[in-house]
Amino acid sequence: METRFRCPCCGFRTLAAPDTMELCPVCWWEDDGQEDADAADVRLTVNGAISLSEARLHFIECGASHPRFVPHVRRPAVEEMAAE
Repeated sequence: METRFRCPCCGFRTLAAPDTMELCPVCWWEDDGQEDADAADVRLTVNGAISLSEARLHFIECGASHPRFVPHVRRPAVEEMAAE
């Protein structure tokens, strides 16, 4: 099985590589390299006017990085739930 990397928003191992602008199919966050250290920052880039902290809260509340993305997300696969 190939190594997958953790999405900074939902935490599931869905990404082929970190910081490569890959879109997570589980939460619809585009991995632009933002992590815990700058999670409260709004970068106004690929993820729009939303911080990683806000996206994480949305994921807890609705299962997507923003409510408008709910129709696009899917449940994580068993292998994506692997521990660190």
